[in-house]
Amino acid sequence: MPPKKLVYVDRFIAPVGEQELQDHPDEVELVKVSSQEPETLWKELTDAHGLHVHGRAMPPDTQEVIDRSPNLLAIISGLAGYDTIDIPACTEAGVLVCNQTGMGNEPVAEHVTAAMLILSHRALLADRQLHARIERRPGELAGNDLVDKTIGIVGFGAIGSRVGEILKAAFNCRILAHDPIMGDEEIARRGGESAELDDLLSESDFVTLHTPLTDQTRNMIGEREYRLMKPTAYFVNAARGGLFDEEALEKVLKEGVIAGAAIDTWEIEPPSFDHPLLKLDNVLATPHSAGQSKEAMYKMSENAGKQWLAIFRGQRPSPIVNPEVWPAYAARYKSIVGEAPVA
Repeated sequence: MPPKKLVYVDRFIAPVGEQELQDHPDEVELVKVSSQEPETLWKELTDAHGLHVHGRAMPPDTQEVIDRSPNLLAIISGLAGYDTIDIPACTEAGVLVCNQTGMGNEPVAEHVTAAMLILSHRALLADRQLHARIERRPGELAGNDLVDKTIGIVGFGAIGSRVGEILKAAFNCRILAHDPIMGDEEIARRGGESAELDDLLSESDFVTLHTPLTDQTRNMIGEREYRLMKPTAYFVNAARGGLFDEEALEKVLKEGVIAGAAIDTWEIEPPSFDHPLLKLDNVLATPHSAGQSKEAMYKMSENAGKQWLAIFRGQRPSPIVNPEVWPAYAARYKSIVGEAPVA
């Protein structure tokens, strides 16, 4: 059986996945295309069996990808996020979608914890003043201990509950959790106290978001929600841009409604260098890099390589974003390859 053609856009997140596939030329024909050359991408997709995308390097119209790729079996995101892929369109067409969920949980949780420490102890301002050779005023850099603080976690899944676990074990923090999907018993089992969103906002010293971006969660934190927070509280987002109102955040920070913020994910990524939030000394800003530890990137790339080999060998990869697609996928696979995959 001839090798299956895999088109990948720009790069794998780490070389290990690409190398794994290159080691099996009898099974995989690897074709690299640039996100800056859309016509080349469309040309290569006409006979491709797979499309591997990294971050937002995905053609804007998934349906067009499906329509112009008659041999397409699967689309794989090299990261945990897959919001640029139209999952319903893939499911309807019988196209499998995979991602790298879970492998970046630890670095995100550690990043959030570190951000809270930096904000609490005013280390960000101290660093900027020292580099700018600005003489500090007495007491200006006095911060607060993180120990015994109340942490509000919105979304208590794998990352949110890991943040709570770290802060509770290391700093004896009280963990308030708001997660409408998760029951109170499960929240308690994970070490949190279930709370309504408004109560969480008003009682917490830090509010950190860990929810997916959906129609229900978009702009869930706006000016009203910021104004429920303590003036000494900090807002943290390392989940998805679009969960919070950036303009409203700038407004309340300038007014002193809350003490500061740490932002890793943005509505438009990367944010422009003249973004208003980047001009504020009480904002710790990073370019969606929280999950990019070397260990996590290695695991994601390694797993992506294994996913593609499994798909091309007619096996079931893991994890699958749209598992309900399997019957339609099996039929599509058989019509393209000539034999059905193993369930």
